[in-house]
Amino acid sequence: MVCLCITVGGAAAQEKGRMALVDPSLPEYHPQPVPTPHDHGYVMPDGSLRIVGFDDMAGMIAKWDEQFTRTHHGVKFTPILRGNGTAIPAITYDMAVFAPEGGGATLLELLPYEKIYGSKKDPVAALIIRVGHGSLNPAAKMSPLGIVVNKSNPIKSLTTKQVASIFSTGSGTGDVTNWSQIGMGGSLADKPIHPTGLYWDSYNRPEDPTMGEYMMYRHMGAFPGAVFSQNYEQYIHYSDVVKKVAGDPLAIGIVALNKLDPSVRVVPLVESDGRTPSTGSVQDLIADRYPYERDLYIYIRREPGTAFEPLVKEYMRLVLSKQGQEALVQDSKEYLPLNAEDVKVELEKLDSTQTWAPRSKQGPMLN
Repeated sequence: MVCLCITVGGAAAQEKGRMALVDPSLPEYHPQPVPTPHDHGYVMPDGSLRIVGFDDMAGMIAKWDEQFTRTHHGVKFTPILRGNGTAIPAITYDMAVFAPEGGGATLLELLPYEKIYGSKKDPVAALIIRVGHGSLNPAAKMSPLGIVVNKSNPIKSLTTKQVASIFSTGSGTGDVTNWSQIGMGGSLADKPIHPTGLYWDSYNRPEDPTMGEYMMYRHMGAFPGAVFSQNYEQYIHYSDVVKKVAGDPLAIGIVALNKLDPSVRVVPLVESDGRTPSTGSVQDLIADRYPYERDLYIYIRREPGTAFEPLVKEYMRLVLSKQGQEALVQDSKEYLPLNAEDVKVELEKLDSTQTWAPRSKQGPMLN
């Protein structure tokens, strides 16, 4: 009985600590009545609304659905959450009212959507709402990325430009292939850098298939970025990357922060303006101070020139509220909440959709 009390007490304390991560200045959710959509492909035969996408968001989606249906009687949802790859096809063909995504959709996934619904003025018609930050829990599928080195390596910090120059070629800042190029002396003087990480393309089926595109297109120079260095050593699993770096004093690796172990050291990262270094702590992630955070999103089908569903906006108001973010942090995967400034930006996106321009006269791009 004593052990049970301790266990329950510990769980309660842990949940209280998680709830403390939620920004107290987030807006409270006050439900407004909205009509239920009927003339869409995402309306199932029983009248429920289909949600398709990232399976790691199943717990928080269930809580959001429960919160919403409690105040909107007659509305029902059917979540079908089987992975990131299912999200964008579902909204492309009107088979999902919401498409949860971990880390953001790839360009290849978005291509059919753009071809069908885009225009020269508005190439991506999908509305992308950020709803949370990546997790540091080893059980989570979406985590921030970290730069790791051998424990004998004394490097104090790196800028994101230096990281891009180490891992890519043609990033615009000059390729870095030698430790002396970033000021390292001693045993590292004039020694080659051994960059390593997962396969950067999804065709080799690495355990984290979006890592390569995330780094290449978002962090290796101006879009569309620069290709990975020919010296970049590739693996299927993060555990192999960690093992490589732990055994090679000249190695530097890209690893999800929730896949680390004590055999390697995380390099603090600073932006080029010299801000305080960050290693991706919970506080830095929530405050948007870490450059390689990877977030949770909800993609919403929205064709330019068509009415924005009131229920969609109302549901997203809940997700972005204090109550919605509390539901997110209660999830067992321990994803992190948005701060009040982040939420303000996302709510403004919802409002701006009311004034989007209609599709251009060229019509859908089908080829």
